Amino acid sequence: AFRVGSYPRLDEQPPPSFIKGYLAVLEDVVSPLRVPIYATAIAAGIVAVVAATQALGGEAPTNAVPMTLRLLAAVANDAAVWAQRLAKGVEDNGGIVAAVKAHPQLTAVVLVVLAILRRLMSARGRRARVFLVDFEVTDMHARPGDDKAVYAASKLVGQCSNKRFVQSILASQVFDEGAINFQVKVSERSGLGDDTFLPRCLFLSDEAANEYDRNPSESPEFTPSQSIDKAREEFLHLVVPTCRKLLARYAAQKFPARFVSTTHSGDASGGAPKALDGVPDVPLIGAIVTNCSLFTPTPSLSAMLLNALQLPNGAHVRTYSLGGMGCSAGLIALDLADQLLQAATQRGEVLRVLVVSTENITQNLFYGNERCMLLPNALFRCGAACILMSNEPPTTAAGAAYGAARALLRIAAACTGTAAAGAAHLVSGGSRVTARALLGARSLFLPSRGPSDSALALYELRHAVVRTNLAADDKAYRCVWQGEDGDGNLGIRLEKNLMAAAGKAMSRNITELGPLVLPWSEQIRYLISLVLLWNEKRRRRSQLKKKAAVGEDSATAHAPTKEEKKVAVPDFTTAFRHFCIHCGGRGVLDEVEKQLKLSEGTMAASRLTLKSFGNTSSSSVWYSLACHESGVAASGPSGDGRGIRRGDVIWQLGFGSGFKANSAVWVARRDVRRLHSAWSEVAQQ
Repeated sequence: AFRVGSYPRLDEQPPPSFIKGYLAVLEDVVSPLRVPIYATAIAAGIVAVVAATQALGGEAPTNAVPMTLRLLAAVANDAAVWAQRLAKGVEDNGGIVAAVKAHPQLTAVVLVVLAILRRLMSARGRRARVFLVDFEVTDMHARPGDDKAVYAASKLVGQCSNKRFVQSILASQVFDEGAINFQVKVSERSGLGDDTFLPRCLFLSDEAANEYDRNPSESPEFTPSQSIDKAREEFLHLVVPTCRKLLARYAAQKFPARFVSTTHSGDASGGAPKALDGVPDVPLIGAIVTNCSLFTPTPSLSAMLLNALQLPNGAHVRTYSLGGMGCSAGLIALDLADQLLQAATQRGEVLRVLVVSTENITQNLFYGNERCMLLPNALFRCGAACILMSNEPPTTAAGAAYGAARALLRIAAACTGTAAAGAAHLVSGGSRVTARALLGARSLFLPSRGPSDSALALYELRHAVVRTNLAADDKAYRCVWQGEDGDGNLGIRLEKNLMAAAGKAMSRNITELGPLVLPWSEQIRYLISLVLLWNEKRRRRSQLKKKAAVGEDSATAHAPTKEEKKVAVPDFTTAFRHFCIHCGGRGVLDEVEKQLKLSEGTMAASRLTLKSFGNTSSSSVWYSLACHESGVAASGPSGDGRGIRRGDVIWQLGFGSGFKANSAVWVARRDVRRLHSAWSEVAQQ
């Protein structure tokens, strides 16, 4: 089985990179080493699998086979490269050439052992690659031709203009005049447009609103419904259709011959292909991570989603539900998914993680009169985002060797009955594998699995999510607080020091993020500006001391000047092309723009997201990214209709209770210019 003739001919398909290397060096040195290197590496992997099997009492380990063979395939590639370098380095040394020719097996063993040591040592502390395969944000617009799930969602969630919102709070008859005036004032200044979405159980119907317009003196009776059943319906009807659309589109890209795309009117992104039901080869989801701060029912949201999706491997899906972490929980969920993928890579597994970020509005509108608890009523709106992440690596020479080694083991197992016996059969005499088994297993060498997730991925996570937590600071810890007012009404209290806590958290977060992303030129410029600023402040303090010594007014002498209040801020536009800032409100965006000294165009996507969808909590950064992809924010730095181009760097920044600030940095792996259905209405306008 290790003979050269058993491999595909070089003229039938492009040769792997390591074979190209062989053809470019001295044939008299590399040729004797070619087969022994791969034979030694594969045999070593088989021996390791057999040893692990015996250690487990004869039961084949689930992770030992792929992890060991993947490592040994990479080892074989390293050993082949070293053989190539050896051949180049000993061209004029006849003694070494003669020794290699005389003992090719021993040379191969030495190279493989060295490569194993190198791989084991370099694997420590090395970060695995994590890919964002695709994502989808919930589209709550109802259009002709929508499927039943989308249509049902439009019946539960609808557009609520600022005028309709004011009519609804008047009709509820639970607010005093001061609370009503306060909410009207906040709604006018919040930055939200008239196209945001709320659960229909929380605002007046069209008929009641029209009746109110005809006769404003008689307000219609309206009682909002905040039951747990309504809250469950909101979650399911926002998230499930979005997840199905995302997974169907992914499966269509993975297996293009098995799916037919069905485009909705007004959706230029290609629509959702036909459902996944009945397709056995659909790539399986290994884990589901959901985050929702204020709605944590039993069973959990991740269990509800798994039950609704009916995934074929549902019994083996790991589920995680995050709660109480505020609007930054979406990036915390990304961090959890990243750690799951890192651990899976260390085990040699391919894992796909579905991340769902949303917030529940049904049970969390405040019906009281305390001013600081009324702010969320005018800011928070419905929305959700579903993200598919994976660690499946690109198909490389090492991956091809791993596939061949795995295929050989499967052939031997088919001939002998068990994996252990097949491994022993290959080690003792693999050439006895029957020709029929080899011919029947041709597809095992070149499996029809479709493109890898890394080839389909839109973005790659540049580094781990940078997280900042100020929970040790009592003021920051309590600035966003869920509690009851004097009348026992439950709500979220936003304290006056919220913006100060957000600024402090962001400052610490970018201090940690800056060295990871800023180019050296900007870091040097920033360091010089810090030195100059420090020198200016020192000079100013020296002048104040001299004035105080001669008897000038101390209050006037020590008044801080504009120069003393200056703070050096690096230019983050040198590191990022697109900014996706959490849309917490107009004040939050103004504060971020002021502190980071960003231009109005840089914040255009986030401001347009706030206007079109409101504060959708943890999913707002994904609506902003969808806005960039759709090319809707024409005034942004990306230009009119540019979208996202390969190599662009995207910064997602989220804030949340606790108080937390989290950052995720993505690098685009391809040009992305697609109109998301959620943004199609805005694009038409």
